[in-house]
Amino acid sequence: MTATPPPGGEVLRLALRGAAASEVVRAQAAVVEFLAAHGARPRSVARAELLIEEVALNTLRHGYPEGQEPALDIVASIEGGRCVLQFEDRGIAFDPTAAPLPAPAAGLAEARIGGLGITLIRRTAAELSYERMADGRNRLRMVLPADEAGTG
Repeated sequence: MTATPPPGGEVLRLALRGAAASEVVRAQAAVVEFLAAHGARPRSVARAELLIEEVALNTLRHGYPEGQEPALDIVASIEGGRCVLQFEDRGIAFDPTAAPLPAPAAGLAEARIGGLGITLIRRTAAELSYERMADGRNRLRMVLPADEAGTG
């Protein structure tokens, strides 16, 4: 993982390469430290940490065809007092804002492990947008609720 804080320190840029979970853990730690240092409230920091885990692991493990090295860029910032996370990759196009939500299980016996990430993302972010850019990159942007953000 490569971390690049700009001179003003208001934006943190991370570059994850490969599908190792340890890359995601390092990215989470860097974003947690960044957001806390910029006045984000603990609940907002915890939500950001959870969203990074969900998006990063799924992108790195499932977003690329066999044989192509996965890569993901993450940008964390505070904008107008709100925590913002942006994810960019060159993997397979996937729009979580348009993907169907899984049907709820009728009971515990019918419940399956996994498959709830899209629901989690949609319920956690106050704003969520996806764009397939002209150069083939996917861009997913999430804004956490204003009442959860820092001193802004």
